Amino acid sequence: MQNATLFFVKFAVKLFALLPFWMVFLISDFLFFLLYRIFKYRKKIVLKNLSNSFPNKTPEEINNCAILFYRHFCDLLVETIKGFSLPKKELQKRFVNKNPEVFDTLFKNNKSALLLGSHYGNWEWGSLSFPLAVQHKVIGIYKPLKNKKIDQYLNSLRKRWGMHLVSMAQTGRAIIKNKDQACIFALIADQTPSDIQNAIWLNFLNQDTPFLHGPEKLASQTGYAVFYYKITKLKRGFYQMEFKELKPEKNEYPKKTITALYANELEKDIKNHPEYWLWSHRRWKRKRIND
Repeated sequence: MQNATLFFVKFAVKLFALLPFWMVFLISDFLFFLLYRIFKYRKKIVLKNLSNSFPNKTPEEINNCAILFYRHFCDLLVETIKGFSLPKKELQKRFVNKNPEVFDTLFKNNKSALLLGSHYGNWEWGSLSFPLAVQHKVIGIYKPLKNKKIDQYLNSLRKRWGMHLVSMAQTGRAIIKNKDQACIFALIADQTPSDIQNAIWLNFLNQDTPFLHGPEKLASQTGYAVFYYKITKLKRGFYQMEFKELKPEKNEYPKKTITALYANELEKDIKNHPEYWLWSHRRWKRKRIND
């Protein structure tokens, strides 16, 4: 089964490499019809998440948000596959890193940083383009797929422009291994934590929400500066990523502060354009078990 799935993924990547973007987006339109109209992919989860997050919106407004989400989600699927074969210049034209110079001083002083992002916009293109925009060594911290063969294949594609990848379980080792080199450790911090006991709970989008405690712990242990990246969808197939410092190097903040700053930035982005966040993710499936 793993071999068959791997064959299909490789075939899709090679096929999309041959297709112009207008054909890629025709496929996206057809996927929207299938996922939203026919199969109603996770539609109940999407509508529930949107309704709970925006209690002041009318049912019609929630439904419109859902439609826009599914259209973007289908774009994201085809763009991700297409992105694996994009030439460097076209990738940089379609995904612009707006202010990567914010990392220059850290690099000159051989200092590392943490970069926190989310399932918003097109984070896959962001992981491809970011190493081309900065002088630091970029290390992406990720959660491996259960299908190891697909995981290895996709990671080989993600590394093509300089990204280094380590699993979440190997983060500590990666930091120690690279302690003498200026690195940016990038991670998506809006995943649902499996370790609820140590999760950081915040009011996020009108709901009691658990956040990973790892980023806060890493920032505290290393003293690294912490940045947030915001992805803006300019138009279909074009994005911009902008960086904002959440915590300067070596500054110590009270517990939960960094996570709260991150959550506040993400919430603002979601409220401005809710359709670009991953609403099909079961973000609120776990409940607090202690105070």
